Amino acid sequence: MKKDLTEGNIIKVMLLFAAPMILGNMLQQFYNITDTLIVGRALGTGALAAVGILLPMTRLLVSVHGDMVL
Repeated sequence: MKKDLTEGNIIKVMLLFAAPMILGNMLQQFYNITDTLIVGRALGTGALAAVGILLPMTRLLVSVHGDMVL
């Protein structure tokens, strides 16, 4: 499907363009919340701290990998 992003209502076009990124970020946040709840309740504060420390590194690796694939 081909969509011309240079024509039409600018707000609608920008929202359609950004929708997959917004959805991906929302799903990532839901995963992080679920992970935090499970790890915090099941394994304790030390494991929760480890998850919190590794989150920025994980996002960095995912971002770099995504750039390399393209």
